[in-house]
This record gives sequence, structure tokens and C-alpha cells, in this order.
Amino acid sequence: MKEPLPGTSPLLGLRRIWQWPRALYLRRSARHSPAMKFLFSLLPALLLACIACAVNSLEQGFLCPICGTHWQQRIETSSRAKGMRLDLRQVGDVVDPPTLPQCTKCRFPLFSDRLTEQAKDPAKAHAFKQLGSFVRGADFQMLASKNPSYFALAQVQQILKAPHRHIALSYLRASWQVEDREAPRRRLLENAREHYIAALTETGTNDPQYGDLALLCGEIERRLGKWGDAEKRFRDLESSGILKGTPQADIPALQLRLIAQHDSAPHLLDGADVAQIRDAKNPAQPDGKPALQLGIPGLTEDPGGTLKLEQPLKPPTETPHEK
Repeated sequence: MKEPLPGTSPLLGLRRIWQWPRALYLRRSARHSPAMKFLFSLLPALLLACIACAVNSLEQGFLCPICGTHWQQRIETSSRAKGMRLDLRQVGDVVDPPTLPQCTKCRFPLFSDRLTEQAKDPAKAHAFKQLGSFVRGADFQMLASKNPSYFALAQVQQILKAPHRHIALSYLRASWQVEDREAPRRRLLENAREHYIAALTETGTNDPQYGDLALLCGEIERRLGKWGDAEKRFRDLESSGILKGTPQADIPALQLRLIAQHDSAPHLLDGADVAQIRDAKNPAQPDGKPALQLGIPGLTEDPGGTLKLEQPLKPPTETPHEK
């Protein structure tokens, strides 16, 4: 056997052979790296495209009836909800609350697609002038710039003397917009509870909406950890029989179990009744160009949708200064 040269080892040659595939791979990867980088750069775009397919949206043009500003904003046109929470927030391939168009200049929330036409009505010119004074005021501008869009809507609804149940729903939806922020979420839920209690006070127990209002008020009280108030509300609902024979009949019992566990987290509704509740909340709309239909009018509910403002205009109430 031939002796190895001094200072060398028989394993040295093998080590070099083992390194050949690695060297070849490095050369090939060097040539392929631009292509691989390009493919990896496409991954975020592909992911966003998959997400976008779940909720369809369309960019629409809007005109502010207060300051005359034109702006473009993307609005959802279709979605697919897979479930619903006890506070009626839909979950799944859906944006809830739906995007609320808000003027980019004066921050007025465009809550109805009839406002632009109503602003041209001479009979409503004085009311819109008063509304414009409120919207341009320093109080509204400061709060609207630091809070969710549905908070701004609630402020406008209060000035327009909208029913308490509509104001409460706007505050509730605003809390969904800041759900990951504990302090502003609690303050907005407190505002929603205040108006739900007022709505229950002005709504008789024979009113078909009384049960829904009580359920939402109790849900907010549970989420806020007001265990005594929430338990009393749901026990009263159970004993009254108001919900008997409705899709919501089993909700008080579920809520009482959560209250007994001091569970203040959001929970999903279960069972086939969810579809009935969801359909009642969002009736089917005819096909065609998507319209702005939020189901929460800030106008008074007379057939003509007349704007009613009372003097003097009051500044917005104290609320969280976070968006």
C-alpha cells in the first residue's frame, strides 16, 4: 500500500469529495436565488388575494353633505358569515361592523345614502346648517379624530335625537372597532349600556323589540363584569316568557351559566337558530349596485326622514380619546 505523503491524511481526499455536492449546490443556488427571492416576494400578495376573495368590496365615490368634499372609499359588497356572537357581531369571512364612510375633511359619518339628496331640499337647509355647525365644532373634530367612526356616528345621532336603540348600537359597534384595547372598549360599552337602558325604559314589554334590547343590554353587562345586574336581567327575561317560542329563547340560560362562571369573554351562539337570528338582523337585499344600508338611521323615523335638531346644540359627551 502506498504511503501517504508527509503532512497529509487518507481522509483528506474523502473530505474534499464530500464537499463537492455542497459546492455544486452553492453554485446552483447562487444562480437560482433571484428566482427564489421573486417567488417568496409573491407569497404576501397571494395571501392577501386569498383573504380578499372572502370579502368582496368595491371602491365607491361619496359626497359629504356638510362640507362638499368628494372622496373614494372601499365598501364591502358581499361577505359570508360563519357564525354570530352573543352581542350579534358576525364572525367569519365578513367585516363587522361594516365600513362606515367618513368624510376625509370634516369627519362626518355618512350614515345614509339619502343625505346628499336631503341636503338639497330647501326645507331642510336650516337643519343641515345647524348640523354643519356642530360637525365643524372643535369638540366634535377633536373627538372624531381620536375615536372610531361609529363613535362619530353615535355623536351625530345624539344631536339628531335618534332613538336610543340606534345610538346604543353605534356605541356597541364602535367597541368592536377597538376590541383589542381594554380601556376604550369598556368606555364605549358603558355608553352603549346607558342607551340600551334608556331604550328599555321607553319601550314597553309588549314591544317585539323589547326582548332583543334586553338581551343586548344583559350581554354588555356580562362583558363589563356587572354580574348582579346581568343575572337579574336574564332571570327576569326567563320568568317573563317574552322570548318563548323565539330563536333567542335559550340565550338567557346560556348567559346565566357564563355569569355563574364569571366569564366576561365574547361567546358564539350555537345551533340552527343562529341562521334565523342572522337573517332577521340582515334581511336579504336585491341584487344590483351596492347601496349604503347600515340599518341604523340617524334621522328620526318619520316617513319623510326629516332632520330634527333642537337648540342649543350640545357638545359631544366625554369618551375615550383613542382610535
